[in-house]
Amino acid sequence: MTDAPGLITDGFLAAARAQPDKVALICGDQTLSYGELAAHAARVAARIDQLAARRVAIARTNDAAVIELFLGVTMAGAVAMMFEPLWPRAVLDRMRAVHEPHLIFDDGTVADYAAWRDAGDAARALLNRPTPDMPFLMGFTSGTTGTPKAFIRSHASWTASFAASARELGTSSHTTALIPGPLSHGLSLYAAIETLYVGGTAVLMPAFDAVRAVQLIGAHVANTVVAAPTVLDLIADAGSSATATKIITAGAKLTAPLRQKLAAVFSQADVIEYYGASELSFVTVAKPGDKCPPTSVGRAFANVAVAVRRDDGTQADVGEVGTVWVKSNMLSSGYVGPVDGTGFRTQGGWATVGDRGSLDARGFLTLAGREGDMIITGGLNVYPSEVEAVLASLPGVREAAVVGQSDERWGQVVTAIVAGDGALTAEALKSQCREHLAPYKVPRRWYRAESFDHTVSGKIDRAKLLAALDRAALKPLP
Repeated sequence: MTDAPGLITDGFLAAARAQPDKVALICGDQTLSYGELAAHAARVAARIDQLAARRVAIARTNDAAVIELFLGVTMAGAVAMMFEPLWPRAVLDRMRAVHEPHLIFDDGTVADYAAWRDAGDAARALLNRPTPDMPFLMGFTSGTTGTPKAFIRSHASWTASFAASARELGTSSHTTALIPGPLSHGLSLYAAIETLYVGGTAVLMPAFDAVRAVQLIGAHVANTVVAAPTVLDLIADAGSSATATKIITAGAKLTAPLRQKLAAVFSQADVIEYYGASELSFVTVAKPGDKCPPTSVGRAFANVAVAVRRDDGTQADVGEVGTVWVKSNMLSSGYVGPVDGTGFRTQGGWATVGDRGSLDARGFLTLAGREGDMIITGGLNVYPSEVEAVLASLPGVREAAVVGQSDERWGQVVTAIVAGDGALTAEALKSQCREHLAPYKVPRRWYRAESFDHTVSGKIDRAKLLAALDRAALKPLP
């Protein structure tokens, strides 16, 4: 593998030429060889090019078509816009209005997609050919305003990530990776495309099922599992032993109990944990033999420099908490569309997403939290203000606060504290929240408060609220 900038489809197409009969992709009852997947992607590319579609939204649940579309769109020099299939209709409509995709493929376009994919001309010369510095991906990360923020990635940023990942994670043509999460999330999409880039086999799931995941590891002799800690926890609970030899995880810090559980179930597996962000790519990694402190997310990833700075921009001392800044050739190109002033920003070649942390004397990074009190649950980001805005709009709710409570399985659990009508119930509020929020953003725990303490500026005093939760001073909502 070379460090020179290239296209994210270069490795995949090279593998298709060299080993057309090798299995490239498995998803449910769908199995595609490299030759078949390349032919499908080429037909997609030809049709996208013919239609002059430069922005193509993909809002499908997991199936082979998601990968075919993604590869075809990028081969045609267009931008794949990875819409979340679970977005409420209002959010989806807003994203379509803001970002104006020329085409959109969701779960209702299966027949239409299959018809023109199969009838397309795989040999058609493309008028639009991508270059390494061109954008190919528009991904989304939640903003504090509740409107998902769109970030852009260039081909070069991902091929640089592929090169760094091969060094640190050992991804190669021998990799058979079980990737059980949804392709609308960056961890799963990146893992699938990276596996194809190096000529490996990607094993996906149409819908996550822990028992089925254990079966897949055995049935396909998957030697690698790539998943968020929450998913790994569920898989570990579903099986007494598994044959994978490598586990790659990100999205939240592994807890000590989960590490012990993984060691018992995946007794042959090396566990590699990395910290990163959709806007930054890889930042740090913790590998066996690194002697990483238990609370740390690891040392700097290959080709990455990490610094911790005070709010005035000066370098923080060893052990001092500050803002985590990153320099690498894997950074995103930034946001497009509406932003809320938080998240990704750059300064003098360095970038941050507002994470807070500290470095020890050996360069190991420990995270202290996220700018804006963001909650990370199951590897997914939830901003309290978005959920609070929904709660505040519901009948009977006078005031509401949302915080993250520590949880061994989920990392953090979205927890709501509400003040208002005495007839409020958790089930009724959950039902109403589901009409406005993605499922992972709906609070799992509910408490009642007679009133809230506020800071001088008039904001809810979250420190006092968390303290009240810790001492069990708040009553659960019935």
